[in-house]
Amino acid sequence: MPTPVPSARAYLMASRQSEIASLQTLLQTGQLTGEISQLVHELQRERGVSNIWLCSQGTMFGDELPVRERQVATTLASMLSSLPPLNGELTAPPGHVRVYSRIAAALHALGGLASLRQNVRHFRLSHDEAMRQFSHIIRQLLNLAFEMIDTASDPQVSRALIAMFSFMQGKELAGQERATGSAGYAAGSFSAGQRERMLGLIEAQERCFTHFCHFADAKSLQRWRGLAEGESDIERLRRIACTRSAPEGDGAEMALRWYQRMTRRIDGLKQVEDELAQHLMQCCRESIRQAQHQQEAQEGDIDALVAQIDTGPAFSVYVAGQDWLKQEGQSLDTGGLTPGLGRSVLGLVEAQSRQLEALDDELTAMRATLSDRKQIDRAKALLIRHHHYGEEQAWQALRKMAMDQNRRIVDIAEALLAVADVFPATPK
Repeated sequence: MPTPVPSARAYLMASRQSEIASLQTLLQTGQLTGEISQLVHELQRERGVSNIWLCSQGTMFGDELPVRERQVATTLASMLSSLPPLNGELTAPPGHVRVYSRIAAALHALGGLASLRQNVRHFRLSHDEAMRQFSHIIRQLLNLAFEMIDTASDPQVSRALIAMFSFMQGKELAGQERATGSAGYAAGSFSAGQRERMLGLIEAQERCFTHFCHFADAKSLQRWRGLAEGESDIERLRRIACTRSAPEGDGAEMALRWYQRMTRRIDGLKQVEDELAQHLMQCCRESIRQAQHQQEAQEGDIDALVAQIDTGPAFSVYVAGQDWLKQEGQSLDTGGLTPGLGRSVLGLVEAQSRQLEALDDELTAMRATLSDRKQIDRAKALLIRHHHYGEEQAWQALRKMAMDQNRRIVDIAEALLAVADVFPATPK
């Protein structure tokens, strides 16, 4: 008895169902990205308050510290409830291995919050070390967001995810700039290293926001441009910080003024980030709606063809090539059935293939961009680990090597990663 041959209809429908399931997973990814965004924002606020507390030797923002801690706890609980579930054997579903690894790293970093807070409260850490630890926790959350972008399979959703991640990165750098400026103003002077760091953070923000502009939707772009137009006072304070070792005026007053201006800016950035999160969810839902509509239309087309087949004689179609699709009137062995019906069946397959090919091309281009950024981030991590650079120092080192050798930064990053095992570690 011959083995039954599965129908093309079954596989076409399975393809659509798989696409819809993938998009529904992306919807969950978008929800989790929004929760990460909110948690990062609350951690940035706690870092800022802790920063002023340490710089003022406990004279400022003491009442604000527990408020920030409670807000972080609330947003953390919400994020944890949005994490992808584990099955009964506590293993990650296929395709989620790297995402689950990033989740583990983020949760491990968050586990150090209680100890960090105690050390801040009792002045057991320097300002720089406390900020480094807060920034490490935030970076692990951003790494998780970045990893989820790399699993996206829909170009429209991928664009929204990339825009949001780029903006989140820029906003985090703005938070680090707030911390660095607060420390310098509170101390009444900026060291050469602080001035250099301020300049590097400003430049790095511009890179992130430029990347965001390439992928953002029109509404988010409009909100961002409106925000950027009202920063004249921040620009003036930046110039003071970057060009004068000893700013004029009372240190505590200047630190508070800088903190308030930068906090207002970061809160404005959060509004843009919320707009991006809403757009991301809208893209996910719209892609699901379109896929479901296409599935229904495809089912209707195939059912109509099947009805024609059922009312006519049995037939077989042999296709030696695809040139006939472009030629009207070419005869086929259809057992008395017209070639148009054969073209209709294969036309559905061809239409879906062309659509998938177009999606693959767009995703390939975006993933190339993501791959470059990932290589650069890994090379920066390598320099941080082996040479104890700050993040901006690592970027500047990569940039200088690229300029000296007249090569792209990503090429330098790949070269460093290729010899990572022989990198000597310098002692602290």
